[in-house]
Amino acid sequence: MASRTGRFVLSTMKTPLAWKNLIHDYRRLTVAIGGIAFAVMLMFQQRGFQNALYDSTVEIIRELNADIIIINSARFALTNERRFPRDLMDVAASVEGVESVEPVYLENQRARLRREGNRALPIRVIAFDIDRPVLRDQRDEIIPQLNRLRKKGTALMDRLSKRSFQFSLDRSAQFPQVGELNGRRIELVGTFKSGRDFAHEGNLIMSTESFASYFPRRGLNPLSIVDLGLITVNDQADLQHVSHQLELALNREVSVLTRQQYIDREIQFWARNTPIGVIFTIGTIIGFVVGVIICYQILANDIAEHLSEFATLKAMGYSDLYFFGLVIEQAVWLAIMGFLPGLLFSLALFEVNTSITGLQMVLTPLRIGFVFAATVIMCVLSGMLALRKLLAADPASLF
Repeated sequence: MASRTGRFVLSTMKTPLAWKNLIHDYRRLTVAIGGIAFAVMLMFQQRGFQNALYDSTVEIIRELNADIIIINSARFALTNERRFPRDLMDVAASVEGVESVEPVYLENQRARLRREGNRALPIRVIAFDIDRPVLRDQRDEIIPQLNRLRKKGTALMDRLSKRSFQFSLDRSAQFPQVGELNGRRIELVGTFKSGRDFAHEGNLIMSTESFASYFPRRGLNPLSIVDLGLITVNDQADLQHVSHQLELALNREVSVLTRQQYIDREIQFWARNTPIGVIFTIGTIIGFVVGVIICYQILANDIAEHLSEFATLKAMGYSDLYFFGLVIEQAVWLAIMGFLPGLLFSLALFEVNTSITGLQMVLTPLRIGFVFAATVIMCVLSGMLALRKLLAADPASLF
């Protein structure tokens, strides 16, 4: 008898009981996976929009070909209009270790673009010397088109700009297309891909000569004040040392930041000083809570359905630790099986969201890992809550 009991216990321990409990009813398992996948999609979407806020805002900074960026000290965000004198760029060029300096001009508030028959909409305009391009152009689509911008009154338009502009911006579109920028004729001679953000409906790139003609209100010489000063450092020079020397050489009107420092500063501004980041964080938490509730119902129902079997195991001497491991294993399996379809659906939704909103919604391994970890924690927490009734019960009362 003892021998038979020993063989039964050994057989039970070898049996993947957690896995068997999950797959014995495929319809229930499908519903369970669907519920967890829904919670995963909620978290991905909320995190996706939150990250899109940050990514889209700093995309232009990431694309700049610069080691150090100079901005007006009072410019608290990229959308702000604070500028500094062009003469300071000449001072920066004289600092030891500086290889090149390039000014970038931005217009965030006064630019209005329209196509004939449509209303004018705000757009961001980016200008630089087309003979010395300042963009890294990782997609290799801007630099080959810069010669088209030599003609005054021409521009490239971001393909992800708002559709309300009514320009044809897909890759098969015919150019030039004629519109009006601030009431003056402009020719769109090509497109590029950058993405709009929460502050801008789209982007234009043009030469500094065209920029000066469209925005004369910046002063007697519209190019005498600069929005961003881009500094490239010699390969032999130390970046931090050059930054310090620039701070000493330039007056307090400007801040000297490495590109990464500028990116971090911009993200911190939107995270701390706007409600948008908080809203999406709350949305992520709601998705997590929804997942906990769904997973709890699944595991609690499974425990209730197999209560008599668990009673038998308890009466045979299985410890609470065994049941804890059993339910947690089920929870982890549910997390894995629910996460994968949730991730795939989220990738598809990200593409749809990008095409509709123009926001850059990017999934990096780190961001995927964050949601996966949240999914596992969500399911494990649900399992611990569902397990309380079983652990507190007397084996004799379970028959």
